Amino acid sequence: MVVCVATILLLTAPTAETRPQWYEGDGYDWWNDCSDVPDPLEYLPIYLGSESPGFVDVGRSILRGGVRWRVLQYTRDKDLGPTRISAGRWYGGMGADEWAPGGDDDARRHLEAFRVVSWEIDGNRHAVDPSCTVVLNTDEHAIGFYNAWVRFNEPGLHTLKVTGRQTNEFYFVVPLDRSGLGDPFGLEGRRVFLRGESVGDTFDEELTHTYELHVGREDR
Repeated sequence: MVVCVATILLLTAPTAETRPQWYEGDGYDWWNDCSDVPDPLEYLPIYLGSESPGFVDVGRSILRGGVRWRVLQYTRDKDLGPTRISAGRWYGGMGADEWAPGGDDDARRHLEAFRVVSWEIDGNRHAVDPSCTVVLNTDEHAIGFYNAWVRFNEPGLHTLKVTGRQTNEFYFVVPLDRSGLGDPFGLEGRRVFLRGESVGDTFDEELTHTYELHVGREDR
C-alpha cells in the first residue's frame, strides 16, 4: 500500500524549492514545510513480516442508527525492529493510505479522524501539525498522508518512534464489489474506526511504530 503511495507522490508532487524547509537535528533533518513535499522519498515499512497488509480487525461489530458496522483499528503498537534505509533520502511512515478512485473525501475524513501526533527521532520529539496533510487524486487511486519526513545524511544507527491517535470515529465503506469480493461479515463493506485503542501492548490510546534504523550509504 505505502509503496504505491510513494510511487504516486514521485510522479505528482512538486519539487522542493531551494529554501530552508527542514529542521536540522543532530545527524538528521526533519521536514517542516507543509506546503511542499520532499524528493527523493520512500516509506518505512508499517507491517511486520508475519502480518498481512491491512487494518486490524477488532473482532466485533457495533450497531449505529439501526445499521451494523464492523469495528477495525487503523494500526496497533508495533516494534518494527532493525530496518535498513539509505542516507540522503526522505522517509515517511504511519498515516499514508490508498483509497478507491474518487475516494478523496474518505482520505480527507480519515486524516481528520486519525492524528499522527509526533515523530521521536533519537529521543528528540517533533510534533506533527494536524493541518499538515495532503490528499491527491489519480485515475486509479486517491491517497492521503501526513506531510512528515525524516532524512539521515550519513550512515549510522538511529531510533525512531512514530505515534498516532484515533481521535474521532471514522465510518467508511470498503468497495468490495469492485474487486468481485463478498463481505465475509455480510455488512456490504461497512467499517468503522472507533476512537481510542482496542488492540495494543499498552492501552494508552496511543498507537506507536518503533524502529531501529540502520542507515547505509546513499544510493547512487
